[in-house]
Amino acid sequence: MNKIKVVIADDHALVRHGIISLLKKVDELEIVGEASNGIDALAMAKIMLPDVLLMDIRMPEMTGIEALKKLMSAASDTKVILLSMEISEEFISEALEYGVKGYLPKDVDKNVLIDAIKKVHNGEEYFDPRVSEVIFKNYYKKKTSTSTIIVGSGKISAREEEVLTLIGQGKSNQEIADKMYISVRTVDAHRNHIMQKMNLKNTVELIKFGIKAGIIPF
Repeated sequence: MNKIKVVIADDHALVRHGIISLLKKVDELEIVGEASNGIDALAMAKIMLPDVLLMDIRMPEMTGIEALKKLMSAASDTKVILLSMEISEEFISEALEYGVKGYLPKDVDKNVLIDAIKKVHNGEEYFDPRVSEVIFKNYYKKKTSTSTIIVGSGKISAREEEVLTLIGQGKSNQEIADKMYISVRTVDAHRNHIMQKMNLKNTVELIKFGIKAGIIPF
């Protein structure tokens, strides 16, 4: 099995080396480079072509947000997870705009970090619950009183609504499959059908839709 290639970027050497030491113990992961600022992170991503770039936000010379923007504009296949002690609405909004796949505070448990890397590599997104709360609060602030949605129009089946409800509870595809007694492939198909029907691009938009439709409680 091919290992997930990871680059770590953080200007604090102690933090960077601590993360590297932790991830080196995970058989599925391979640390292929490290960087102490955004410019070096971009150079390392270009040279090493990592699957996942785990990157601090506040770094000298170029921030993680700026590096993310440049990386995405270059149509890179590298997926970015941002790490920060700040759960900032401004940072989160910019990161989402530029295509971040994960956003975690630095105090997360090591198993959460490892799980996030694996899920992002597999095409999912991973946002800490504290980050998700900021995303949804910001969404509701911007929502106008004229924004409406038709619920129960038949566009979303009852089964799809059930899947969406469980997604909103933070359940993984496997957990949803076990609860609904269906296969993971079927769960993924329901998720994709909803996104296609409603022209949604990612999990964040999917959950926003669920909240707006009254399917996911806020």
